[in-house]
Amino acid sequence: MKELSLRIAAPVIYQRMIQTFEKYHIHPYDTQGTAIPKEDGLHIILRFAPDFSRKAETTFSMKQASQPDQEVTHFFEKTAEQCKSELITNYFKMIKP
Repeated sequence: MKELSLRIAAPVIYQRMIQTFEKYHIHPYDTQGTAIPKEDGLHIILRFAPDFSRKAETTFSMKQASQPDQEVTHFFEKTAEQCKSELITNYFKMIKP
């Protein structure tokens, strides 16, 4: 199956991601979110790091895609922490003399 933009494929999930990432001061352009429709739900892939080389993946049920629960929020919080860590590490690499 083809990867679709998370914003288009699952707007409710995308909105939850944006809300969660805002708490960590991470902008939407710091990540690339995609979704692959599956029989049992949506497989979500979030890419991050300066070159989008790191990724976090999970699968949410169709019910979770339309009504995000605590599991969805937890996934985004965990990923936001990883993304923030990558951004900080990259920042310090850039400012090293």
